[in-house]
Amino acid sequence: MRNRFTLVAMLAASIGWGTASAQKHHEAHQPDTVQVNSVQELFTKGTVHGHVRNYFMATWNHRDLSDNYANAIGAEIAYKTAPLHGFRVGFAGLFTYNLISSGMEHQDPVTGKHPKLELELFDVEDPENKADLDRLDELYLEYKVDWLHAKAGRFSFTSPLMNPQDTRMKPYSFQGISIQLPIKDKARLTLAWFDHFSPRSTVEWFKAGESIGTFPVGVDAQGNRSNYAHHTETKGVAVTGLQVNTGAVQYSITAEVWNYWIENVSNTSYGRTTIEIIPRVKAGIEGLYQVQVGKGGNPEESHAYFPDQQQWLVGGQIAYEPNSWNMSLNYLHIDGDGRFLFPREWGREQFFATISRGRMEGTGKSDLLVAKVKKHWSDRLTIEAAASKTWMPGRENYTHNKYGAVSYIGWLADINYSPAKPVLKGLNFRLLYVGRTSPGTDLPIEAMYYTTNFHNVNFVTQLNF
Repeated sequence: MRNRFTLVAMLAASIGWGTASAQKHHEAHQPDTVQVNSVQELFTKGTVHGHVRNYFMATWNHRDLSDNYANAIGAEIAYKTAPLHGFRVGFAGLFTYNLISSGMEHQDPVTGKHPKLELELFDVEDPENKADLDRLDELYLEYKVDWLHAKAGRFSFTSPLMNPQDTRMKPYSFQGISIQLPIKDKARLTLAWFDHFSPRSTVEWFKAGESIGTFPVGVDAQGNRSNYAHHTETKGVAVTGLQVNTGAVQYSITAEVWNYWIENVSNTSYGRTTIEIIPRVKAGIEGLYQVQVGKGGNPEESHAYFPDQQQWLVGGQIAYEPNSWNMSLNYLHIDGDGRFLFPREWGREQFFATISRGRMEGTGKSDLLVAKVKKHWSDRLTIEAAASKTWMPGRENYTHNKYGAVSYIGWLADINYSPAKPVLKGLNFRLLYVGRTSPGTDLPIEAMYYTTNFHNVNFVTQLNF
């Protein structure tokens, strides 16, 4: 079994072609001053951009747990009309195809679970879906002038807790309205409202309440399977953000504050500040606080997504950035009455200590320590390495552990490369390796599946155009 798996993995990796930057869009921006003399020119002078992506992933799990691999191939094509008095219309569609895999519909014989990470390349709602994986990702009306940037419809949105996270084949996408107001070139105010979502690794669009519970729901505070999926009642989420950057001056300061008000569910406030304390040395601090709003999503406690709790976290960073290096030590502490909760279907938390495959959502009374080193060898090659240590509450501490997370030591290597030859312009490669182990812990083998004691390899080839 393992020899056959290794052979297929090597073959798939060797023939991988298609994409690798984790960027949502590689867009050739067109000046808003382009001359449009007719409705026809509104479209003929528009811009087309997108990418072709091939993603190979393989995971080696612990002992009798099943190993898995998958190779997905797909593309996204996006179009924007030429601007007319500040208005533009844009749309984007994408598709994915399961080129080869170990069988996403097969369940691990020990745990009864589907391949977690590999399945996220396709459709987490339908493991047997290999070809019907297309999605209308964006369709929006945009208005952009010096003092205002507004969008309405379906589009990408970036913030610390809600973001595209385009590191699989499909990103998180949002439907609603977003307004951005620049303030004296030093700050930006963001106001947004979203009522529909298409989570990463899905092909459908959902109302706000329906989207919560698309991903695994974990357990409630009593250890029973959470029962909020299809029972969460909310009209949507209002987002407010203020970002400030003092600019390229000595001892520069960057700061941002965000608030996420999920109607009838919760209110989450987050802020961070980074200060250059001496040349090339920065220090940062962040914090988050959240409480229940309304009935937490449902008047019946057993169906509520967000319980009656007050939850908070704090984080810090010290970074040294000489020349082309970036080295940092990052820490995160989560505390409060229960768990840090925010819909996984809407994005992935971006804290100082966040690393690939390292979500902390769903935990409380937990700590994360991460050391990161990044080297920019050139404009074409970047190498990053990280080591992490987590301290989690016990698996049976259901009040503070929603998904049965376990303490672990983790490490990763991330290499991004773009060829220098002009004929290969737009081509990018990414190799990501993530490992994790939990020495000295007495864990049942079923608790390790994609949680600890595994090795995960990703090779992404991307052509941006």
